[in-house]
Amino acid sequence: MDKPKKFVVEPPADTVEYFEAITRATSELYVSIHVLDIVNGTAIPIKTNQFIDKFMEECDTLQESLTNIMVNLAATESVETIREFTILSTLTDRMKNVNVVSEIFHGKIHGWCKAIFVRVGDDGPLRRVLYLVENVNEQVSRIEEQKKLLEKSRKQQDMMHAYVKESIYTDSLSRVMNRKYFDEKLSSQNCLALVMADIDLFKGINDNFGHQCGDEAIVAVASMLQSAVRSMDCVVRYGGDEFLISFKDITPEVLEVRLEQMRAAVKKIQLPSYPNVNLSMSFGGTFGDGVVSDMFAFADKALYESKKRRNCVTLVPYEH
Repeated sequence: MDKPKKFVVEPPADTVEYFEAITRATSELYVSIHVLDIVNGTAIPIKTNQFIDKFMEECDTLQESLTNIMVNLAATESVETIREFTILSTLTDRMKNVNVVSEIFHGKIHGWCKAIFVRVGDDGPLRRVLYLVENVNEQVSRIEEQKKLLEKSRKQQDMMHAYVKESIYTDSLSRVMNRKYFDEKLSSQNCLALVMADIDLFKGINDNFGHQCGDEAIVAVASMLQSAVRSMDCVVRYGGDEFLISFKDITPEVLEVRLEQMRAAVKKIQLPSYPNVNLSMSFGGTFGDGVVSDMFAFADKALYESKKRRNCVTLVPYEH
């Protein structure tokens, strides 16, 4: 039986030249590479350029040189970040339990870059580090593209959720929320006021003018109610000509004023196809902090009182 092929081999005889070639190839990944001796305050350049050499020669100490280089490499919005990152006096504490620390910054020339400190030697106190500046434009571009794709996906999901809400929870005639929405969503929510309302003598409208007139009345009333509440409130067609309104944040005094305005607005509704039909509406509500399903009976009872007189508003406090 043949022995398996050995694909892991020893370095060639000219090891020094071989690893020099590997180092040169690896250095192509980086803008600059220096070995820093933070005890002696010296730097050995592995890869540099005239720009970096110029700013290094302008200073008297390693710290001043490093700061000068990076402040001039960094774009304005990244200067303070990279200045703090390259403070050598704090490097020992920052690398106490790690061998590598890095910081991404935006450069004036190379775009997105990553500054990296790598410990040289594992034993003893930190003395030497490999300091690299890597061009990460391509990686950042991929991340940004992924963010855009995720954002696009999120927006598509939001649109799908909106479509589902529109198709499942919206009443097809009145275009406000429907009974299914009340049963599955709204009934378990908290609110500060719950109101029931229905059109007075609605059966007579259907009997005398036909169901098409009744439908037109429901659409007109629903439109008025929806326009009279805030985005945080919710209007539901509970059934037939009966509507329910939940208010998230409202005082009893403001609630009464708002309902009286709605009542008056119903009286002004004119149905284009049925100019002789006059509408009015009765409102019954309860106020207090509670769950919609628990408050329902109080609002329903208040509506019952209003229906005895019609075209009026009745409010009762919610009692736990």
